[in-house]
Amino acid sequence: MIQHISKTPVLFVICEDNIETIKTILYTVNKVEPMKLYIVCDCPESIPVESYFDEIKKFIADIHWKCQINTIFNKKALGYDRTLLKAVRHFFSNEREGIVLNGRIVPPTFFFTFCSILLEKYRDDERIGHICGQNFLREEVLGKESYSFSRLIDTSYGWASWRRVWKNFDAEIKTFSLFKKRSIIESIPTHKPFLFQWYHLDYLNHSWDAKCEYINIINNRLSIVPNINLYKQSYADEVTEIIHPTFIVDNIADDLKFQEFKYGLPAVTRNDPPGYAFIKAKLLSFSSEAANRMKIPRIIHQIYEDPEGPPEELLAIAQTWKDKHPDWEYRFWNRKMINDFLESTCPDFYAYYRAYPFNVQRWDAIRYLILYYIGGLYVDMDYECIEPLDVLLTDSTCCMGMEPTVNCKIHLKPLIVGNALMAAAPKHKYLEQIIQDMKDNFYSDYGKGDAMQIMETTGPFMVTRVYEQFQKRSEITLLSADLIAPLSIKEVWMLRMGFQTAEMEEKIEKSFAIHYYFGSWTPQTSEGKKQITISR
Repeated sequence: MIQHISKTPVLFVICEDNIETIKTILYTVNKVEPMKLYIVCDCPESIPVESYFDEIKKFIADIHWKCQINTIFNKKALGYDRTLLKAVRHFFSNEREGIVLNGRIVPPTFFFTFCSILLEKYRDDERIGHICGQNFLREEVLGKESYSFSRLIDTSYGWASWRRVWKNFDAEIKTFSLFKKRSIIESIPTHKPFLFQWYHLDYLNHSWDAKCEYINIINNRLSIVPNINLYKQSYADEVTEIIHPTFIVDNIADDLKFQEFKYGLPAVTRNDPPGYAFIKAKLLSFSSEAANRMKIPRIIHQIYEDPEGPPEELLAIAQTWKDKHPDWEYRFWNRKMINDFLESTCPDFYAYYRAYPFNVQRWDAIRYLILYYIGGLYVDMDYECIEPLDVLLTDSTCCMGMEPTVNCKIHLKPLIVGNALMAAAPKHKYLEQIIQDMKDNFYSDYGKGDAMQIMETTGPFMVTRVYEQFQKRSEITLLSADLIAPLSIKEVWMLRMGFQTAEMEEKIEKSFAIHYYFGSWTPQTSEGKKQITISR
């Protein structure tokens, strides 16, 4: 095993309230015994300040090796990004290079060795700006070389850098308006597909990684990315030497893949198979006879429980379903109608319905019950109809709208059967199995946070799980996202902000419906409060 290098200064930035995690990280630092240790601690918001700081100071007092310690304790809460910037400025004004720990994840000791060796190797090489602590994409060792190069940066784990990168940080950030005017992103193959994130979301002002990435771009620098995840001890323990790459060039393919995952937006959208452009026109040519072959009742169901009723924006979108399906019955379900339906038609589920901790679970459950007992087409209120759906539902007894492929990539799933657009004949066995699954797994704890718990118990992940277990999948028609949900969440955001690419226009032109992912349910969860986006 490579010996640890203790001469490298370490900066430990503490912005978390979890004392046990902080203690464990300091225990790991204790193994490395750095000669210089900087600790910058933000003021907590959820626990008493003095007792919190006292606990951290006790850990510092227990440091037994010969170490120069420099501490800063914020007098007021600054938040992660501001505290990190303050800490980094202070650190690199005193040290020419060093390792930065973010206080969130415990690093293995090999992480320090890796960073120390490469800090020395590339100390005066202006082509390199950062050393990342984790691999962006891979979970397994790939190839013989220990690391590669990237234009991207991920500081969610520990990282390392040099003073030369930070000496003009503030002045260089101020050049961003000129950077936009000169359309520099458009000339970078790895960034051009994601220019909306840079130019239209004020990305630089809201992302620490974006600031670091911007400094690399304007100085034509690269990041070092390990070919293993250094924060997985099982991988790090297997490394006995560091093998350096032959060429200092960025891996464009990996950078594109990582940004697809990071932004939830595909880099390449024009990848339709030959003849795809004619599918919609060909389907619509059969619309006149489609109605005669419908096995699903021609009823449109939409629900909205709030007694105040839907806002004007949703009512306008809902009207598109009436306009495009003039011969269909339209049923709008409010709270009273839902309660009456539960009590009269499915009283055995009423106790489950009332016991759900989140409203969105009730909104999910009622749609399956309505389709099972009445049949018809269910669509979320944030779904716009572009063309009548008769031709898509013809000859089928159950049709389920699929989530876009990019959403599947985000959640690392081969497919996601959505629940925002569904159609079925009454008493369909698939819906019966969905309802039974909700009962059987009512008390299941998936241990992934509120949002994932909802997705697994009543949402698309549950619907997908039941589909995969269903014995007669041939009875279910999966409607391609290209036809009924062509835009990803990020593309919808772009559309709503008035930014539309040619690829997006083409997707909309080929579609029958568009899902706008308003996500009114996410504020119910702790993840929603943190602005975590789930595709619903």
